[in-house]
Amino acid sequence: MGPLDRRRPRVFLAVVLAVVSLVGTVGATHGQPSARPLDLAAVGLLLVSPLALVLLVPRPAVAVVVSVGAAGVFLVAGYAWGPVLAGPVGVLVGVLLTGPAERARRVAWGGAVLLAGAVVAAAALRPDSPPRATLLGGTAWTVVVLLVAGAVRDRAARIAAAREADRVARAERERTAVADERLRIAREVHDVLAHSLSAITVQAGVGLHLLDRDPDQARSALSAIRTTSAEALDEVRAVLGVVRGDGGDGAPLAPTWDLAALPRLVQQAEAGGVAVVLDVDDAAADLPDRLAGVVYRVVQESLTNVRRHALDATRAEVRVRARPGPEGAVTVTVTDDGAAASSGAEPGYGLRGMRERVESVRGTLDAGPVPDAAGSGRGFRVRAVFPWPGTTPAPGTTGRPEEAPHRAEEAP
Repeated sequence: MGPLDRRRPRVFLAVVLAVVSLVGTVGATHGQPSARPLDLAAVGLLLVSPLALVLLVPRPAVAVVVSVGAAGVFLVAGYAWGPVLAGPVGVLVGVLLTGPAERARRVAWGGAVLLAGAVVAAAALRPDSPPRATLLGGTAWTVVVLLVAGAVRDRAARIAAAREADRVARAERERTAVADERLRIAREVHDVLAHSLSAITVQAGVGLHLLDRDPDQARSALSAIRTTSAEALDEVRAVLGVVRGDGGDGAPLAPTWDLAALPRLVQQAEAGGVAVVLDVDDAAADLPDRLAGVVYRVVQESLTNVRRHALDATRAEVRVRARPGPEGAVTVTVTDDGAAASSGAEPGYGLRGMRERVESVRGTLDAGPVPDAAGSGRGFRVRAVFPWPGTTPAPGTTGRPEEAPHRAEEAP
């Protein structure tokens, strides 16, 4: 739509045209002794164009015909030449700046031709017509005014298009932010609940199995369930605290856990009957909280998968290798001796969440059978590699690698 689609700007322009036409015609009448004196009919004809600009521009063809017709009658009737033409030109400008652009251009330039014809006809019927040079100059000024109005319309259209593009981009950024936030919350909740609930499930099974034969062991399993439940509740509260922003503007985008919590994950896995070897480089203690949190989550989810899906696994190894420096890297490897693969399995939320976390720090993650155990069908390994803080990953180390066959994983 055009800049003059609203009535208020058109009313302002109509008032200006009315003043220019009336005052200018009064002066022109004094300067043209042969012209017919002004009367009420002349005033009425002069006001037709301003009224058409306000009332009839939404119907542009009608506004142009009425305005040009009134100006033609004014001139043919013998009134003064000059300012009366400001009214039709103003209507042409109003038409050019109103409604659909293509239609506005056609009607405005067609109206300009009609106005030129009316002026030529009036000049032919009156003995006091202006010189041809004056008429050509008036025509040239009319063309200039319409070209300027067209340029104004084009600029307004570009500004409107830029604003619309900015609005669309802003809306898209908001939708992307919402989607990322949902993904982050889902990942955090999954990591907390999947790990804790799987530990509780294993410990509850042990407790039920030993309830009659060994009450002390059953009591130990129930105590472990209580401890795990309390820890899970604390972690859920931490996640919800981040979601609610309880930490203020400086709150992290995700809960953080340091590597000192890794032994607790090992203890929970061993409570399910899996012997775990934990080997962490001392240099890993210098990792910032966010990267330490990635290590923690990779180990947590990997041990959770061992407990949930490798029911025959008896041993697992967790190794965290850290190589500081400009070309350094952090490598997290979790290997178990359970069944290596399940044909036709689809990756679940856990593997997907691990991959997203590792890729968010410019790393890669591989999950599949242990290479040297492919013949026996036993052994599964999760390996995550990401650059040391402040380094640039080598070309080809980011992105999603081809996935090896993976152990079946289902959403909890």
